[in-house]
Amino acid sequence: MEYSEYFQRFPDAYAKIIAGLDRVNTLYAYLIDSGILEDATTLLSLGSGTGEVEVRIARQTRRRIGVVEPSKIYFDTFLQNAAAAGVEDLLLETHQQSFEAFQPQQPYDVVLSLFSWFAFEFDRAALLKALACRKPAGKLLICLPTADCPASRISAFSRSAGINLTSDLLSAWARDEGFEHDYDIYHGVVPAELYVQQGELTQQGEDLAAFLAATPWEEMPEEMRHASLAAIQSGQCGDQIDHASGCLIFDGAKHAVSDQSRRATNR
Repeated sequence: MEYSEYFQRFPDAYAKIIAGLDRVNTLYAYLIDSGILEDATTLLSLGSGTGEVEVRIARQTRRRIGVVEPSKIYFDTFLQNAAAAGVEDLLLETHQQSFEAFQPQQPYDVVLSLFSWFAFEFDRAALLKALACRKPAGKLLICLPTADCPASRISAFSRSAGINLTSDLLSAWARDEGFEHDYDIYHGVVPAELYVQQGELTQQGEDLAAFLAATPWEEMPEEMRHASLAAIQSGQCGDQIDHASGCLIFDGAKHAVSDQSRRATNR
């Protein structure tokens, strides 16, 4: 089934998976420790989802944020999260619409696409537009799983399109198209027992596999279940599992958008 249908059938699936991956804590820590937000006062999030990371940034650093999110369910949840955290005064602009239709009210110090670039894949026009949302010396950060991440291994045999893009592939494509950038990896490490116990997937592990494959666990053929277990175990090191993600960092102070990249949109 397509992911839109999967979300309709299982509206809480995304929140459960993000909680299990501990993505809010690990990603927030990476953004702070890496220095990506250094000297930034404004951030724009493309495809913010329910916005837990963005809300935490606003609450703990008092940076001002804008968001674009096409899903009404996620957008409404983001607004609720922002209100509960008391950061509504730090919202510069909020839009429940597609990025294609979005026109920013101002340029931003940092533009974030945190596991949302699946929607665009190898889209030159979308990348140029995202870069244009920055200030001249601003940054665009795109985070996606690496090719060897357990999540990517499961997504590779998903029956649905739209979640198979990896940071490695996007980075290689962007360089070929003339979009220079830095590439960094952050490690979302979680306890292995969260997903695997006694050689079998836990409920959390089954939920993760079902989400990434867009196939309810009870509807999965046995072969796909075994492949999901092997994919998750592939990221295990000792008593931890590493959901590694690659980060493409387009820094306007270091990398100008080349003429080659601009001409590519006119092909």
